[in-house]
Amino acid sequence: MTVPASSDSPRSSEESETGNTGARDRSAGPSRVLKCIAVERYLRSIVFVAVGIVLVTHAHTDWGRAISRLARHVGLDPRSNGVQRIITEASSISPGRYTLFGAFAIAFGVLEGAEGYGLWTGKRWGEYLTIFATSLFFIPEIWELADRPTLLKAGALAVNIAIVAYLVLRLRRKRVESDRARADG
Repeated sequence: MTVPASSDSPRSSEESETGNTGARDRSAGPSRVLKCIAVERYLRSIVFVAVGIVLVTHAHTDWGRAISRLARHVGLDPRSNGVQRIITEASSISPGRYTLFGAFAIAFGVLEGAEGYGLWTGKRWGEYLTIFATSLFFIPEIWELADRPTLLKAGALAVNIAIVAYLVLRLRRKRVESDRARADG
């Protein structure tokens, strides 16, 4: 049960000027949704940087053999079509390409970490960076989905589209509120 404030209760100068009686200003800081997106970006950052470091430091590893051992360890038949295709593709990649892939994974992980930091701290640049970086990958995601459609790829694309749409709408709303405040003040 809420108790209405009495007319003689002390109010801060901010409350007097803005009419805000303690309600949280939702547009001021990062929302829960931004925090969730930031956590997702941080997790992706950790994974990409870790994979990149492994690829760079173990470029001469026989990844085909390693994948075959892993498949057997988790109970898969390395000679089955899907696993065999992965083993064949992994075996055909040169150490130089593994190093290149590792460097790209590290760079992408750093970008994801920067997005996560910007979103977590409620920085506007974090929202713009996330919109830009996520949108850049729409075309490759769509091509990949068209080439070999899976539910996972479709879901990932849908989540990324939703994230970009949310951030664009949030930034537009902030701009409208800012324009209104400037016009009123």
